Amino acid sequence: MDLTKSRVALCRPILDTWNTYEETTDAIVPDTFPDIARVAAVYGNPQLKDDAPQSGRVLISGSIHATVLYVPEGGGAPRKLDIPISFAHIEEAAGIDADSRLFVSCRVVSATAHVMNSRKLSVTAALSLSCRVFAADTVALTDGFSDDSDDLQLLTTTHTITVPSSVHRHEFTLMEDVSLPEGTKYNAVFAPRAEMRLSDCRILNGKAVLKGDIALHLLAQTNEETLENTDFVIPFTQIFEAEGIEENQTVNVCFSIRHLDAELRDDGLVGIGLGACALLTAFQTHTLQLIDDVYHLVHPVHAETQPVTLPACHPLAELGCEAAETIPVGMKIAQISDVSAALDALIQDGGQPSLRMMVCILYRADDGEYYSVQRAVSLPLSIPDATQHVRLNGMQCRASATITGEDAISLSLNGRCSLLCDEPLQLNDLSALQIDSDTPAPASPVSIIVRYVDAEERLWDIAKSCRTTVDAIRQANQLSDDCTAAKAQMLLIPVQ
Repeated sequence: MDLTKSRVALCRPILDTWNTYEETTDAIVPDTFPDIARVAAVYGNPQLKDDAPQSGRVLISGSIHATVLYVPEGGGAPRKLDIPISFAHIEEAAGIDADSRLFVSCRVVSATAHVMNSRKLSVTAALSLSCRVFAADTVALTDGFSDDSDDLQLLTTTHTITVPSSVHRHEFTLMEDVSLPEGTKYNAVFAPRAEMRLSDCRILNGKAVLKGDIALHLLAQTNEETLENTDFVIPFTQIFEAEGIEENQTVNVCFSIRHLDAELRDDGLVGIGLGACALLTAFQTHTLQLIDDVYHLVHPVHAETQPVTLPACHPLAELGCEAAETIPVGMKIAQISDVSAALDALIQDGGQPSLRMMVCILYRADDGEYYSVQRAVSLPLSIPDATQHVRLNGMQCRASATITGEDAISLSLNGRCSLLCDEPLQLNDLSALQIDSDTPAPASPVSIIVRYVDAEERLWDIAKSCRTTVDAIRQANQLSDDCTAAKAQMLLIPVQ
């Protein structure tokens, strides 16, 4: 018998990982630089070069531009060393090929430097890599038969699912000049960090219009050789092709910064170059009426099924999170020069889920020397009770610090977090049905069966065992049309 199918077009997630690992390199202090007394702080700026899906794997490579601030022997203003650290990482998963759709995000979670001797350093950066791979797919599910027969009885269930229906990746570059406040007081900028924030996404005539801004953070050195943090907000608008996305669909947008450069020019302006990638994921909701069971009133049937999993998921509403901590440093603090924070991991260990952030605070002590302190801080998340499994989709975080008393720092973190809720639908799909028309069902010696139903039992199971219909049982017992089960009652069961 020919089956009819409902078809669901989707982008199936093949891989969604978030891994942190370390890269280390040794560096020699240039001859023109003074000897190292101690390291004050280390910053890392990732530069993603290549990410390409291959047969069964993804190769990710690039470099980390590490900036080491150190105090020279004999004291004085901190000196800056720029040290490149190359990295290459491989993620493997069955089903990845050259046509897979890939989105990679990388950030430096923390960076440290160990003084091996006065002219040599060992620099380590912890790099967090997020890798998502999708494959276009179409799932066909049996919902009926081409030849209707009153003798063929079907048990159907309605499923409402939301799946990622379309994925688009777009790379773009932004170039901008910004002015430092009191620009003439600075002689260098370094350690650029940026966060891309979406304010509006619209689908119009097959195109996606994205509007937002870039929160840019720089560390600047003054002519008096002190260090200060400077912040800028740069608005942006980007228009991309979005074939296959309808205007009424839910669209989720994620950004990845592939490279970021900042240079203070002679004219006092800071030239910003940013390469970014945007991932647009459209979600479609489907209502499916699928066959759970089947039997024939006259002949035996032979049914074959196959297991099918639909990767149903949907984005949750953004969640706010915050945390605060007081950090004693054991010395008088004159100035907090910089605060940076980076996401380390989403923690789900059976308790309340939380985001772990790595925070680095650069401060100047009362003696004029610079020091830094790093902390891992947890930000608890309040996820709806019915949510079973979530994946981190994006995070925006703002970190600030103030001096508490004379020798402590009050740290405050505020963030917005977006999550994806996974609700995969697993079912057995009817793949083939054969009616044995040469073998009639055994004739029943009676036309009606009187049966007492003790424990709750489905009307479907009763009708199937007696080769009658659910409607016939309802009519014989004056049951409502929405009645599906019987319990502790006598039933009249008409036999076909």
